[in-house]
Amino acid sequence: MIKAIPSKALVIKINLVFLAFFLLIYAALLLWPSATIYHENAASLVMCSLRECHHKVEKGMKMKAVLEEKRAEQSKRKRKLVKREKPSFLDEMGKGLRIGMVNMDEEDVSEWNVHGQTIPVYFEQVSKYFEWKDLFPEWIDEEEEIDGPSCPEIPMPNFEEYGRNMDIIVAKLPCKYPEGGWGRDVFRLQVHLIAANLAVKKGKRDWNRTKVVFLSKCRPMLELFRCHDLVKQEGDWWFYEPEMGRLEQKVSLPLGSCNLALPLWGKGIHEVYDVSRIERSTKTVRREAYATVLHSSESYVCGAIALAQSLLQTGTERDLILLLDKSISIPKRDALSAAGWKIRLIKRIRNPRAEKNSYNEYNYSKFRLWQ
Repeated sequence: MIKAIPSKALVIKINLVFLAFFLLIYAALLLWPSATIYHENAASLVMCSLRECHHKVEKGMKMKAVLEEKRAEQSKRKRKLVKREKPSFLDEMGKGLRIGMVNMDEEDVSEWNVHGQTIPVYFEQVSKYFEWKDLFPEWIDEEEEIDGPSCPEIPMPNFEEYGRNMDIIVAKLPCKYPEGGWGRDVFRLQVHLIAANLAVKKGKRDWNRTKVVFLSKCRPMLELFRCHDLVKQEGDWWFYEPEMGRLEQKVSLPLGSCNLALPLWGKGIHEVYDVSRIERSTKTVRREAYATVLHSSESYVCGAIALAQSLLQTGTERDLILLLDKSISIPKRDALSAAGWKIRLIKRIRNPRAEKNSYNEYNYSKFRLWQ
């Protein structure tokens, strides 16, 4: 019995050694194929975007993020272009034209070459994380107390690269209708702005002015392309002849409330704007005015009085228009009027997307400041 005990212990040790050996072999077999697949297909497994990836650092050298670029080239070769019938009104425009193509990469535009040279317009698409609320934030550091104002920018192409003027600008607009918030798609806004700026900067302004054609199931933005400028609609094709002067005025306006609410000093600095530069006399025939709005609270009445006095001290001949609702009491209205404001009563309209009792709950009025 005494000799049997060591023999059993030896058998157990041998079994454990064999078990460990088989476990190592099994683990190696499991890991070996996945490593092979990774090394053979690394380019397809690594998801890296030029905008979104963090560049790795190896031996003090930064690796270039070229995977996305290679993938884009491969997808272009594999992608099947959409071939659709060109609009009939294109035949009326003649030949020998310079045709700018915006966001038409997935469209077969070979038939357009009969009418002239097609010029693809390259631009960086806005990030998918760029939302409408970034253009219209709930709070803006107007006084730069925390940091300088951070207003997002929508990427635009380098318009100088496209040489002389274009005869037609064709743009494909994304349309997410009937999804909720389809009208607040930033990519859709970007394509609109590129087409409008291209028409202004590279368009003709004479009697044979540049045409703008949109391909979209949704109607183009009325804020930029008016009903009056719409010449013809044919299926998903929208044909416009915009008035360039008016379109230029629109694209020059601040984009979003963030850029609209900057302080009266240079962007990112604390140098107060020199009001002496404001012209002391208005020689133009057309009437101009300074306009602002007071509603829902009397908190800004004193500031409005000080603003009116400051403007009048510059010698301006522009009108001072103040829009206010019934929340401003009659004594306060009299004080504002005495300060130089011309009072206009408005009916405030609740913003349906604002939270209850938030500061921007009634930021809308029936009066259009920009129209």
